[in-house]
Amino acid sequence: MNTIECIKSRRSIRKYNQTPVGEDVINKIMEAAVHAPSSGNLQDWEFVVVRNQTTKKKLAEACYNQEPVDKAPVVIVVCSDSNRSLKYGERGRNLYSIQNSAAAAQNIMLAAWEMGVGSCWIGAFDEMEVANAVILPSHVRPLAIITLGYPDEKPNPPKRWGLKDVVRWERYE
Repeated sequence: MNTIECIKSRRSIRKYNQTPVGEDVINKIMEAAVHAPSSGNLQDWEFVVVRNQTTKKKLAEACYNQEPVDKAPVVIVVCSDSNRSLKYGERGRNLYSIQNSAAAAQNIMLAAWEMGVGSCWIGAFDEMEVANAVILPSHVRPLAIITLGYPDEKPNPPKRWGLKDVVRWERYE
């Protein structure tokens, strides 16, 4: 699958069959994550890969009971280490860390899709509950949760804005 095809065909998968995602597949996905770009090459991301059902249940509760978190075979908590991002002060913590983690999360989802594994980005969660569920140190902040598993659904493509609606050339007019 080429990159553009992967980007255009990827869907948010919220229903998974219970086929386990092998550790070799997870490692390839995580390898893609750590090859994401980061501000000043901070590489301030941290990842917690969760397969334990008890921990997934706690994460689902922290995500306001979103079912995909509880039912997915794998859940990845994408985090930022503020000890690294603070190199750039508050802008590093409040902006760069989010951008860097978002780039890594996108790589996770695209690599997964290329290998036939579905994913869904979960952004609605209580940070403190997530941190407690996976025992994060105080300098590591959870920024995104990605569910992974083999799809048990085939969602239709969502409607997208056309380029003429969102792309401006040279200036915004």
